[in-house]
Amino acid sequence: MFLSLTPRRLEALEVLSRLSAEAGSAVHYSLVGARMRISAWTAYDLLRELEKLGLVARRYAQGEAPAVRGRSRILFAPVTLRVTAAVAGSSRGLDGAYSKFAAMDEAGAARAYLADAGRDLGVEMAYWLSRLDAAGRQGTNAARTVLEGGTAPLAKVQALASMGLGSALARLGASRLAGRVTAAATAFTAHLEEVAGGSEEAMIDLVEASRRVEMQ
Repeated sequence: MFLSLTPRRLEALEVLSRLSAEAGSAVHYSLVGARMRISAWTAYDLLRELEKLGLVARRYAQGEAPAVRGRSRILFAPVTLRVTAAVAGSSRGLDGAYSKFAAMDEAGAARAYLADAGRDLGVEMAYWLSRLDAAGRQGTNAARTVLEGGTAPLAKVQALASMGLGSALARLGASRLAGRVTAAATAFTAHLEEVAGGSEEAMIDLVEASRRVEMQ
């Protein structure tokens, strides 16, 4: 069962992600504590909670200094650093596709989406996010609320797709294009469930990529 991804845990994950990216590897929990201005042990507890969520991985490293050689140090890294190349590719696809869809009008974005539907989860997710953001601040805030909530990654992605569909249909009206977008959304949801059944990390990565787009 997933624990709640509270603002405090989310901050710890973001800090860990930045530190890990800077170091190019897992980092000691005390560094997270220092960056968050909390005690090392409080940071450790937060990272263990994120580990239970499946968002963080723990590993051990031997001390290098003579005085501590033989004693293991506990390091942490985001699970997203260990995703497969295919999943990482989807995330990069999301970043680029979002800018493309966001610059188009409703009909143009829908046609571009339908041309790529079913090929890349990241590209499809970019379409739904762009349609929410096209609705204005209310849609953007709704997307961020879902992404920062405590539900499972699959549920978050499905909720965003559903909300994005509603936003798109409101502007497409009763047209043949709207019917095709609805059918593509149904196929996207089914594809999500298949992917999530084989790789929970894929859903976590997709959510994180969506968050990066929404926080820009």
